[in-house]
Amino acid sequence: MAVIENVSLAPYSAFRTGGTCRYFWQPESIEEIARELPQLAGIPFYLLGAGSNSLLSDTPWPGMVMQFDKLATCEPTDTGFLCGAGVANSQLAEKARDRWLAGAAWMYRLPGQLGATIRMNARCYGGEISQCVDQVTTVTPQGQIKIYTVSPDDPTPVFRGYKDTIFMQNGEIVVQAHIQLQPGPLAPIEALMERIEHDRTGKGHFDFPTCGCVFKNDYAPEVSVSSGLLLEMAGSKSMKTPHARVSEKHGNFIFNHNNASSEEILTLSLDMREAVWQEFGVWLAYEMELMGEFPAALLARFREERPPQHKKSRLAEARARFKV
Repeated sequence: MAVIENVSLAPYSAFRTGGTCRYFWQPESIEEIARELPQLAGIPFYLLGAGSNSLLSDTPWPGMVMQFDKLATCEPTDTGFLCGAGVANSQLAEKARDRWLAGAAWMYRLPGQLGATIRMNARCYGGEISQCVDQVTTVTPQGQIKIYTVSPDDPTPVFRGYKDTIFMQNGEIVVQAHIQLQPGPLAPIEALMERIEHDRTGKGHFDFPTCGCVFKNDYAPEVSVSSGLLLEMAGSKSMKTPHARVSEKHGNFIFNHNNASSEEILTLSLDMREAVWQEFGVWLAYEMELMGEFPAALLARFREERPPQHKKSRLAEARARFKV
């Protein structure tokens, strides 16, 4: 196992924040992970792909960070691609387009790597990763390599719903997957990718370092409005700190505007959630995950749960606006 010591994590973070870690490991094969992972027992560690959907603490991390850039093979098969966990989502979409394969165009310009996309069952632009994965390979904490066949008839499904999979609870590491796609005409594939490029660029997704959407959408019938719109109507677009601010074009994006700290970004996100609670009685669930050590008071606020107290008239206004 080739390990580097005392590595700065900020270059691997979408927010461009993060302190150093004691040990930094970029495995080059599934077998290496299976062989070495049991040896990490007792050593604190966390996984890091492209650093999207994550906020890395600025406090030095005393343990290991496993990062997947070197596990990025993307081999064509008869029906799709066999991909390592480190394959960039956008790269997969481009490779599928080049082979005239439909079903992956929605992943174009989606920040992140495939392993994390599968782990959280990512969704956007009408697509969801569960729709195009038919096999997932994982490594357990004990070093066992497991292969899951994805089937809608499975009584214990891998993908359990919106941004929910068994891997978010069972501690297994997604290391490889087969992406099942279908031949299709090139024009609609390119049209969707062009629409995504235009939409993301128009909303300023790449203007400043950001992890993407901070909060999940709430699809409960009583809400059924994007979190971005709820945040916007609650005034999030005017919220900022000296070094971080909410995007003026997307109420669910926080930008690291000028060397913000991770604690500053987290505090701003907590204020955003509180604003939606006060305005709508909706307690937003975080999509952004915290990596590393944060002050106890901030962690307590981050983990707080509140039962819904829906303000029906305000939510009705939001739904009407959302459907326009």
